Amino acid sequence: MTDFYKIGQVIEVRGQKLRIRVFENKNSNILIYNGQIIKNVSVGGFVKIPKGFSNIIARIEGEYIQENCDKNAVRFSKESETIDRIIEVSIMGVLNDRRFQRGLIDIPLVFSDAYILTDQEVRKIFEFSSDMSTSICVGAINDYKEEKLYVSANSLFASHIGIFGNTGSGKSNTLAKIYTECFQRFKELPNFAKSRFLLIDFNGEYTTAFDDTKRVYRLSTRVDNGDQIPIHRTFLEDVDLWAIICEATEKTQKPFLGKSIDLYKKLREIESLSQYIRGMLNNLFLRFFDNPPMFLKQLTNIKLLLEVLFVDTSSAVALLNSIQIRGQEPCFFRVDNGVNCWGNTVDEYKNLFVTPILDSLFTDANCKPIDEYLVFEFALRFKFLESLCSQFVNEEHIAPLLSRFDNRSKRVKRLFRICDNPPLDWLAIYSLVDVNVEFKKIVPLIICKYFYEKQRQDFQGHSLHIIIDEAHNVLSTASERESQTWKDYRLETFEEIIKEGRKFGTFLTISSQRPSDISETIISQLHNYFIHRLVNNEDIRAIGKAVAFIDNTSYEMISVLPQGACIFTGVASNFPVLVQVDLLPKNKQPQSTTVNLVQMWKE
Repeated sequence: MTDFYKIGQVIEVRGQKLRIRVFENKNSNILIYNGQIIKNVSVGGFVKIPKGFSNIIARIEGEYIQENCDKNAVRFSKESETIDRIIEVSIMGVLNDRRFQRGLIDIPLVFSDAYILTDQEVRKIFEFSSDMSTSICVGAINDYKEEKLYVSANSLFASHIGIFGNTGSGKSNTLAKIYTECFQRFKELPNFAKSRFLLIDFNGEYTTAFDDTKRVYRLSTRVDNGDQIPIHRTFLEDVDLWAIICEATEKTQKPFLGKSIDLYKKLREIESLSQYIRGMLNNLFLRFFDNPPMFLKQLTNIKLLLEVLFVDTSSAVALLNSIQIRGQEPCFFRVDNGVNCWGNTVDEYKNLFVTPILDSLFTDANCKPIDEYLVFEFALRFKFLESLCSQFVNEEHIAPLLSRFDNRSKRVKRLFRICDNPPLDWLAIYSLVDVNVEFKKIVPLIICKYFYEKQRQDFQGHSLHIIIDEAHNVLSTASERESQTWKDYRLETFEEIIKEGRKFGTFLTISSQRPSDISETIISQLHNYFIHRLVNNEDIRAIGKAVAFIDNTSYEMISVLPQGACIFTGVASNFPVLVQVDLLPKNKQPQSTTVNLVQMWKE
């Protein structure tokens, strides 16, 4: 290499850390060589130190000046002749045979020459992927703005990704950018359909982003005409999820839920369900014969049970309301068209009370169309009454569970549609902007758990990519609005995905403003990080503790990064890189821009 690129000499070697004295004529911002402008060395840039047949590559971490103590110097010489510029560098690796290899492979000697890198050598250092056809472009490298950063798609997307930054720092654009690049470059490949992508969008920012063939689910807990997520009925058979939805207590209510779900499973296997349910109701009414006071006490719950299955219950309710308990040994009594009906024996009770009630209900036009939610609610209410008759449960313990089920099952029906063969969307965006606070943590948990379990069971060369924007909403460890049991279950579910998901082709991408709120286990298990500006000390410390791939220089820059710039580090990069992420076209950008108040006021 020409001596023009030589900028100084090594004057001190301390392991990985070096000090280089820069020549007097190489202290300007730019250098001109053969009519070309060459950027001079500065903090964040690289220098090359030849040794043998290899070139040691070092990164500049700082610089300072020191007085030249040369005894032969003229007493009144110029300042530039008595002060040396010193740069401190850290060895990054070796550039050998036009290929960069990271690590402390060789150490230079004192008085070794240091050189500026050529454009071609810079490209080799930032060439994180050996095959450019399978790489995506993230943006421009800040210290070498004419160079673009390309990252191996396999190293990036076959990993867990973390995108962190304060609001307005550009993290939403980064998330949209990397996945838009992925879809544009690889979607047309013959087996791209083997990968599925689902995005949890808390603020509705990504409904217009990415590919036009995506499926957007605009979920709502407030209205009945919102989109519903198609899901298999195994969702209804998950005791843990229903325990979370209904806030079931561990000792009494959760076991009751488990028995109700067992009954639901049994009912789904019955061919002639209507006749079987009639037999169940007949047996339930007969159970009340030995306990008439219990019958009167549970009359309201009996009516609610019948309303689950039948369109018109007015005749049955009228019969139920006419029943009285009389006699020293309580027995059933009612008046039918002026005739006194007594239920002194089981047969009389069945013929004069039970059978008329059931006959008024079980007509072809009166039975509601059977669906999964209807059968599930019937199983729950029937099990409650049956358990009370058997004195297996205490009404005061289970009644609050039913009350919460009544309230929350309505929202569950608005959000999830049960079907035998749910369609498989290659890219699904679940917008939770119209979902109430109570369900904003439950819905992402259900979605992620359901699809992860499905992927784990059917893992045959397929991949599942779960993307969670504003992940602190569902991965927070500091929430005080929920029980400890629910919080533990939620975090354990996502920790299992991030710990074990890779074995089953499941990869998690999280984006958040508050990394300090997220479980340390989850952050530490991420493989690649895009770190935008963070100003909160707790957030910065959380990154420093969990991210093993970041150096001190990059760590100190986190709080002063400009908008759109981020530190990219992880297994897909040889070292931390400061990159200015490319801005997507307007029609592909997430809807997260800050409102222009003055423009709004003018309009």
